[in-house]
Amino acid sequence: MKLYLIDTNVLIYALAGKNPWAKWVERWIGAKQLVLSSIVVAEFLTSATDSEAKIFEALLDRFGSLPVDTTVARLAADYRKRFQKKGRKLKLPDCLIAATAKLYRATLVTFNSKDYPMKDIKIFSP
Repeated sequence: MKLYLIDTNVLIYALAGKNPWAKWVERWIGAKQLVLSSIVVAEFLTSATDSEAKIFEALLDRFGSLPVDTTVARLAADYRKRFQKKGRKLKLPDCLIAATAKLYRATLVTFNSKDYPMKDIKIFSP
């Protein structure tokens, strides 16, 4: 089954009802193809209003989130180290999200594909 891991920016637009993001996320929810990174959970809840958090918590109750375990952490560190050697500094949360997508074979959905230059993950960037 194809899985979609949505980045924080897409989640914000989708939960605000902005299309086409809201329609896509709704479709992935209905098809049980949505996965959430625990990093996206932390990023979203940091800035969420009480009403946004309530809606998001219902989504979390249904789907849960994928953890950052040692395997994800090692892969994220490898991504970050590789790009640092090329003179490009990537943010650790983005590396953790990318590593989660890679490990769970999910397509990463983001507005900021430049934040994810890894060639070994699938990216959907509308």
